Amino acid sequence: MHFETDAIVIRKAPFSESSQIVHLLTAREGRISALARGTYRPKSSFGGALDLATRGRAHIVRRKNSELDILQCFTIQRPYRGVRRRRVRWVACCYLLELVRSFSWQRDPETELYRLLDTVLEALDSATDRLAVETWLAFFVVRLLDTAGFRPAVLTCVNCRQALAGSGLRFSIARGGVLCGDCVSADRSAPVCSNAALEVHRRLQNGAGPVHSESRTVAALAEVRRHLDACVEYRLERPLLTSRLLRRE
Repeated sequence: MHFETDAIVIRKAPFSESSQIVHLLTAREGRISALARGTYRPKSSFGGALDLATRGRAHIVRRKNSELDILQCFTIQRPYRGVRRRRVRWVACCYLLELVRSFSWQRDPETELYRLLDTVLEALDSATDRLAVETWLAFFVVRLLDTAGFRPAVLTCVNCRQALAGSGLRFSIARGGVLCGDCVSADRSAPVCSNAALEVHRRLQNGAGPVHSESRTVAALAEVRRHLDACVEYRLERPLLTSRLLRRE
């Protein structure tokens, strides 16, 4: 079976002296693994080895009784050169790819994740400051958790279902959302959730994000990012390596 699809390179590894295995997130077949023969040869039809976070048109040959397809051709459409020009953008890009590899399944025809990754890579490609980078990463994680069925509850208390208001709010990773001040005993290890962070959580779930760079917004976004990373690590049952790199930037 032969087919064509738009795809983004999310992982690569050498296979031999002349070939490599690439993992693609595709618009048609979800995540696939494919052998790209001869990519390291001087006269390769690929024009050289394929790079991470590159979008293109992939020509795939599906092999029977094997999860490893054959990549016949990959025509680059968008190399996302901007994410490679600043270290913080590149680390953010690697963070996205780690999340995609962790939350995608082989040959699962889920197209929403492909569109989400493409949208956020486009945004990071021209992000002008750290606040923009962090906002788009938070947007991505919120949408990713939503798609995976783990959307945090931020409209009402995850324990008593009452409207969230006042002080003493906590963000419970184990319970899957915000606890009101009367229900903090349901998870005493839950970190504090400020009212400003709660507002950012809600804006992100509504498809928006913080648009001002005053210190209050920056602090609230940092708090939200910590909440979201904790949610992801709780679901994966392992730490995110790129998240730690990102905090050092």
